[in-house]
Amino acid sequence: MPGLRPMTAHPLRQQLNDEVHSRPSADVHAPMMVTQIAVITGETGVEAERALLRELAQEMGVEAPETFGNHLAIDLGADETAVHLVWERHTEFSTYAFSRRCLHASDEEIADLSLPFSTPPLSGIPEGWRARIPGEVLVGINLLALPGNPSDIEARLPEAFGYSKCVGAGMSGGRAAAWTDFQLHQDGMSRILVANQTLRPGRLGRLIQRLLDVETYRMMALLAFPLARDLTPDLGSIETELSTLAAETARIQNLEDEQRLLAQLSTLAARAEDLAARSHYRFSAARAYHQLVERRISELDEVKREGLQQIGTFMERRLGPAMRTCTAVADRLEAVSVRISRASSLLNTRVEVALQEQNQSLLRSMEGRARLQLRLQETVEGLSAVAITYYLVGLIAYVLKALEKAGQPINPTLATGVLAPFVLMGAYIAVRQIRKRVTRSGVGGDL
Repeated sequence: MPGLRPMTAHPLRQQLNDEVHSRPSADVHAPMMVTQIAVITGETGVEAERALLRELAQEMGVEAPETFGNHLAIDLGADETAVHLVWERHTEFSTYAFSRRCLHASDEEIADLSLPFSTPPLSGIPEGWRARIPGEVLVGINLLALPGNPSDIEARLPEAFGYSKCVGAGMSGGRAAAWTDFQLHQDGMSRILVANQTLRPGRLGRLIQRLLDVETYRMMALLAFPLARDLTPDLGSIETELSTLAAETARIQNLEDEQRLLAQLSTLAARAEDLAARSHYRFSAARAYHQLVERRISELDEVKREGLQQIGTFMERRLGPAMRTCTAVADRLEAVSVRISRASSLLNTRVEVALQEQNQSLLRSMEGRARLQLRLQETVEGLSAVAITYYLVGLIAYVLKALEKAGQPINPTLATGVLAPFVLMGAYIAVRQIRKRVTRSGVGGDL
């Protein structure tokens, strides 16, 4: 076949193709013990985790791949009792799942079901290496999967959980069962007990993964709940101040009050934006994690067992209210941001209208001054014409007197009186023409 060699492949083609295979389901043969921890690491530091995983493999005498992506599955030993490690990198946390066979023991051969929980697979990992895992542990789960009749194992629940009240149900349509108390025991780990009756290894592996996911994503979703409670007082304070400012808006009378309220609204907007910046990612992540919890629970295919609350019911009654609280706080925060924006727009409009009124008043005042200036200019034009006429008539009088002295039959006084009106008219016309020319040249008003 010709293949694709002559063509240019997209640089992400291989990565995207391998993404659907990045989390393969494992075949689980009961009895099996699994320890999974979820560590909050943030969105950086994945290279440090990869280096630490290579160190663990070297310390346990096995080889790890030089390069691997966000998933690694490796056997830390060569025999059947070796610990199997599955590491998976998520957006803001990483999971380490350590599993180990229980030496082919059945539930009847385990004298006390608390014994496997006291020696989990994690205990076989060097303590020094565990101490260097980056991040903070949020989830720690010990899961014990046993073959056998669920009713027989259910009678021994106190051995595994003490006298804690358990929740549980039939799984996969009743072909298995699972119980948990959602409590942290003395070792700091929560516990899950699974009884497999007829599930094949592949189905059992997927069931165990879903149970681990339910607990992991439940805790990740609940990270938003303390934040929601912490934000509630600040959010209530902002809402109260906003209501007060809204009431004052209806009573303001001048531009200074409007500008003061606008400054206060700007401060409220900054506070609301700070709360949104602190909580938006956490609340969005909580919604996504909650959806994953609901999806995994639906995939469990629970069947009611007498006297026990189902895991799905427990989550709806315990996790659901917390998630609804987070959603309510997020909605309140969005609503108060919209209200602040609307109030700011209203005040801005009022300030703009007030400024426009001030501008119109200023323009009217300037128009009055311009008219007064025009009148003054006209007055000055008249005075200027009179002054020019006075000097011109004086000059003409000197000329006429000189002509009279020269023997010309001229009466200087009479001639000056006759010429004076014509000189005044000519001077007035000349002054008006000069003003018009200056006005057309763009400097009118300087006169």
